[in-house]
Amino acid sequence: MDTNLIKLPIRKKKHKLRYRVAVLGGGSWATAIVKILSDNLEHIHWWVREEEIVEGITRFGHNPLYLSSVYIDSSNIVISTDIRKIVARADYVIIVSPSAFLHKTLSPLKKSRLEKKKIISAVKGIVPERMQLITDYLKSEFRVPASNMAIISGPSHAEEIARERVTYLTAASERIELAETVGKIFTNRYVRTTVSQDILGMELAVVLKNIYALGAGIYSGLGYGDNFIAAYMANCVKEMKKFVTEVCPGEREMSDSVYLGDLLVTAYSSFSRNRQFGNMIGHGLSVRIAQLEMNMIAEGYYASRCIHEINKTYDIYIPIAETIYGVLYEGNSVDSEMKRISVNFI
Repeated sequence: MDTNLIKLPIRKKKHKLRYRVAVLGGGSWATAIVKILSDNLEHIHWWVREEEIVEGITRFGHNPLYLSSVYIDSSNIVISTDIRKIVARADYVIIVSPSAFLHKTLSPLKKSRLEKKKIISAVKGIVPERMQLITDYLKSEFRVPASNMAIISGPSHAEEIARERVTYLTAASERIELAETVGKIFTNRYVRTTVSQDILGMELAVVLKNIYALGAGIYSGLGYGDNFIAAYMANCVKEMKKFVTEVCPGEREMSDSVYLGDLLVTAYSSFSRNRQFGNMIGHGLSVRIAQLEMNMIAEGYYASRCIHEINKTYDIYIPIAETIYGVLYEGNSVDSEMKRISVNFI
């Protein structure tokens, strides 16, 4: 499989695109995506769970719960809490619900409702109820064919997109024409896009980078410095490459921004929820208390269990990911376990 990235040109802002697009989700990442799309598309349909967000967007042009400082022009947006209505009006459905809530979010939809839509996953995790990657879940639960699915990924904290800081994203689908369409939908003056066919490799990398970022937070909370964490990250890159290559053989450059860049920004950024979550655990908080302290989802917690389950089939040696799983789910000693694996870092 040829998964080399293809750059798309920056679209000059002349006429807005006329794709019928729906966005499902009301959090920070969903709000950032709506901001991007409102620059690019004539119309957007937006599903959110909270009536408070509907009122905030329609009356004031702001999401009162997430990224509240960002202005959203509501003149070209239909926003509703009725997911059936929003999905029915779209040809392209961008799913941005946190993975922990995805199964519940989509549960009101009939199994056939998504089957003929083009589905774009911007979910940065797995479905915990099924222990499945997002595309696997959509195939099994809603019968969405692989040729109708794409993902959008890359180093992309919502807070920076809100400030219109230059960001690089990659759209992937097994059908390159769909990846190119998704890339066009997302490309503007501050978002650059490339396209790829490495949909499985990118999904696995997204799941793994959340685990490794959580580990970086644990080490930081334990008092390890930047020198050590840089060595830790280098070992994470090797482990990620090994796992992705064995599960999904193919041509890819793990140094590309969608793999390495996303890993680094998630591990180092002050905006990273996974790093924050790990930092709390490193400081001695229990997993349960750390979850209660977070007001947003740390995807790495669920990702750790998913990779552990997937690896029962492959039995790949991934000591970092397995050690973090043991800390999160088996109650293993944080200090001694993280110190144990560090002996083998190079």
